[in-house]
Amino acid sequence: MMNKEAGPFINARIEKLRLAMGEKNIDTAIIARPENVFYFSNFNPIINSHPAYVIISLKQDACLLVHCIRNDHARMEGSVENVQLYGKWGANVALAMHDIDAIAALLGDSPIRLGVEGDYASVNWLKAVHSKLNAADTSDIAGDIEMLKIIKDAYEIGCIRKSAALVDCGVETAIGCLDAGAHEAAACTEGQYRMREMWHERFQDYEVSGFGSSEGAQVDSLAVWSMANERIAYGCDCPQAYFPVAGDLVLPMSWARIGGYAAENERSVAVGELDALRNRAYDAMLGAREALFAVLRPGTPFEELYLAAMKVFEDAGFSSILPGRCGHGIGLSTHEFPSLTSGNKIRLKPGMVFTVEPGLMTKDWGGVRHSDTVLVTEAGYELLTQSRRDKITIKQCAYR
Repeated sequence: MMNKEAGPFINARIEKLRLAMGEKNIDTAIIARPENVFYFSNFNPIINSHPAYVIISLKQDACLLVHCIRNDHARMEGSVENVQLYGKWGANVALAMHDIDAIAALLGDSPIRLGVEGDYASVNWLKAVHSKLNAADTSDIAGDIEMLKIIKDAYEIGCIRKSAALVDCGVETAIGCLDAGAHEAAACTEGQYRMREMWHERFQDYEVSGFGSSEGAQVDSLAVWSMANERIAYGCDCPQAYFPVAGDLVLPMSWARIGGYAAENERSVAVGELDALRNRAYDAMLGAREALFAVLRPGTPFEELYLAAMKVFEDAGFSSILPGRCGHGIGLSTHEFPSLTSGNKIRLKPGMVFTVEPGLMTKDWGGVRHSDTVLVTEAGYELLTQSRRDKITIKQCAYR
């Protein structure tokens, strides 16, 4: 039973890659990065100890090649009809025992002009491919795939909308728990629990899995974590059993995936009254967001968004701790191409999805950042995350 909802979108993505291949004189592409395999097949093996591949040719139907153990999963949840196997598991019939031999069996002895993901293919893998295939030429197609992925189709946007509802739930629950007197770790645990409840209630037809490695899986991508004060400068770390006190800055954050597609929500929280420096930084962060959103529309270069936000930070006296970017693409990766940074001349187009998060971080006093997941529309933009965007203050509770 193929995934019929995603099927037409998968076919359109394959055709767009074929056009790019034709322009680069490539007749066969081997897709191996797990996120990209999913992009062109809607199949996520979750753990990649046995790699999955999508093989796209100008003259043959696209093929999803998986290990025999993934056969049922690939046929039930993928959107590519031509599923082929390698390895040994049960009664499943494979093309070959090893993946490269199976690719060779599919492609035959004829000379091919090969496209691979240059930022993912290892030297050893390329040597093995060239030892088995008659590859007259090999080109890098990683950049072509990135450029396809930055414009999201309706199916992708629908999944990200659902993920956005989950991260709103996670962050807002964590903030409520902190306000009620919980320590950071407990607040994050409760946020994740409420996200899982929402998934069960509203989105259980979709996986919340991420993309694993050869060593491990990401079965559950519903995450909430938080850091306070100078630990905000870590960028990403486990929450601790810390009870915030008056004057603290706390940063609850959340990621979630629906059907492979991620959203992000981050909110800076002030505990009681902040000192003058932290208060000035918080206000500058809100002002930088306003300046960025004022120029966020189709046709604007990504660089302009960054420079608009940085001007506010500089005017507020924070030139020495400017961030290198103030947002990033998001979709099949939580940090996806491209970044909102200086030098990025790519212009915004409807269908792009990225985070807006101009922030300040330093080990001296902590950091401030609200992060929203944003969709570029024909008229401007749409905020997919819906949590409050002003200064968020909680009370100092009587902790034990």
